[in-house]
Amino acid sequence: MISRRLNSLARFLFVPDIGITDKEYFTGFANRKSFGSLDGLRAIAILAVVWHHTMRVPDWKIATRGFLGVELFFVISGFLIMTIMLREQRRTGSISLHKFYIRRFLRIFPPYYLMLFVIGTVAFFNPAGATSEAVKRDLPYALLYLTNFVTVNGLLAITWSLSAEEQFYIVVPTVAKYARRALPFLLLIAYILVSLPLFGFFPALRLTAFFREVTFGPILLGVILAYVLDDPRGFWCVSRLAGWRFAPFVTLGLVFAAASYPAGELSGWPRLAVHWAMLALVASCIVREENLLAPLLSPWPMQRIGVVSYGIYLYHELTMHFVGKVTGTTQGVVMFAGTALATWAVAEVSYRLFESRFLSLKARYVSQTAADNRSVIG
Repeated sequence: MISRRLNSLARFLFVPDIGITDKEYFTGFANRKSFGSLDGLRAIAILAVVWHHTMRVPDWKIATRGFLGVELFFVISGFLIMTIMLREQRRTGSISLHKFYIRRFLRIFPPYYLMLFVIGTVAFFNPAGATSEAVKRDLPYALLYLTNFVTVNGLLAITWSLSAEEQFYIVVPTVAKYARRALPFLLLIAYILVSLPLFGFFPALRLTAFFREVTFGPILLGVILAYVLDDPRGFWCVSRLAGWRFAPFVTLGLVFAAASYPAGELSGWPRLAVHWAMLALVASCIVREENLLAPLLSPWPMQRIGVVSYGIYLYHELTMHFVGKVTGTTQGVVMFAGTALATWAVAEVSYRLFESRFLSLKARYVSQTAADNRSVIG
């Protein structure tokens, strides 16, 4: 009796449940319009970023690396954007680039340029401010989404990731539309090339920290995952590896282990290990949403923070300064909790009163079979 129960428990936790047939399970995945666990993962990612700017725990290496939350955003974004395009192409035979760019414009641009307007206005009317000169210097690059090519400090430093995303949006959808047959080869070559700066290649180019420490690798990994899962054979392989209920706990543990690498600088193979662990985490939460991590990712606060994570990312630096003045602190639990809650409130106001007016227009340009169109940091 005990042996049978243990065997049943083991099968429940570790054996992939592919449904009645592999074909039916893949069909269910291909027709799924949203991925519920991804909002929970976004919540984890954005809270890690806020933690990075408000907390320091030097004796625990991973607690100093909340910046890796942005790279988790990248993986999710690459997966979602490519999934949307592949499904549209399968349904209609092509990809509408103009509709894609209209959707991205309506989602990304309004709150981004609102944030730039607020920061720029404060800088110009308060020239004696601590970061005013830096803002004036960096604002043109931020307006053109080029801050990952220059060294940016102060309130506009976070825009490097948004610049990387916009550049990704310009290149990859066009390649997916006009070079689909060559896409697997091009993705592999692109991933290798963008990963080389992590190992010290191209020193003569004097690359910025983005290219030396992150690059476009995490986004491309998400794109590759979408491409693999779009094929029944690829989905079968991934589901066999990551389709068991306990898999997200294992992959989350891999992320923590990789992010805890003891070296002072996380680059080279250790940084790639973090990216691949994040890829495994996202895959394990996608191929089987009824996994054992889902109850931690699905509560309303996690889902809601994930939905407005783009606004939290945009506004958290500004909010952090006001919280610091009110609390009289610069770091610590109070600073983290105050910033997280206050920025969530600001992001909700922005989402409901400002962003929603633009988002309501997206329905005219969304494919009915596309996955949920909220992308990373967006």
